[in-house]
Amino acid sequence: MQIKSILLNAINEDLANNEYDNPILDNSTYTTWSDMDKFQWCFDRYMIEVGGYETLEYWFSGLALSGIPFTYYDIENVGGNSETWFADLGKCLCNITGYSDNPKAYNRKVRV
Repeated sequence: MQIKSILLNAINEDLANNEYDNPILDNSTYTTWSDMDKFQWCFDRYMIEVGGYETLEYWFSGLALSGIPFTYYDIENVGGNSETWFADLGKCLCNITGYSDNPKAYNRKVRV
């Protein structure tokens, strides 16, 4: 399975199972969102929770999305590299959204 699909499945699971009161993270209409909207929402959530202080690798390693494989067995079972898994997730999200998780380079306004 591709890392992008794994990430999207985990985002969908998070959106379906959680409600967010923060106006930026409001997911009440997520069923109408495009895949890109969902990836951007994920990046916005990262920025609100730890962005500016920590990398996406750090955020993902803290099991920010519960649907992400995190044991060595599960990571390798989906074809991931357990040594670089959380960094790979971060790079994938940055590649999809075009945003950077380098706190010093961040100048993007969050989605409205």
